[in-house]
Amino acid sequence: MAISKRGIFQNPTKSPWNFERYESELERRMMERLEKDPAVAKWMKRHSISIAWVDSQNRQRRYVPDFLVEYTDGQIALIEVKDPSRMESDDVKRKRSAAERWCKRRGMKYVLYTLD
Repeated sequence: MAISKRGIFQNPTKSPWNFERYESELERRMMERLEKDPAVAKWMKRHSISIAWVDSQNRQRRYVPDFLVEYTDGQIALIEVKDPSRMESDDVKRKRSAAERWCKRRGMKYVLYTLD
């Protein structure tokens, strides 16, 4: 699978935008999944959330999660999709930890997905 395939997802019904850009095949597939999921009320890729995290060289970084999702039960989540081969990388673990803390403080949940 071409992980780095970029493109435009046209006419999503659950996004406030008439298109959403994807940076990978995994993101495109997640968009399709979010559109079909009856538990998803709304989703967007173009949001303004940026989470501070510290890399392994102790440098301050910013991380923008892939998706902001609102479910029909009112739950709000940030969703990140990753290739399974990257799940154990130090940067992914550090970003995940920062995002989980960020979400917990706001009553949201953080979900890290891999799509096969």
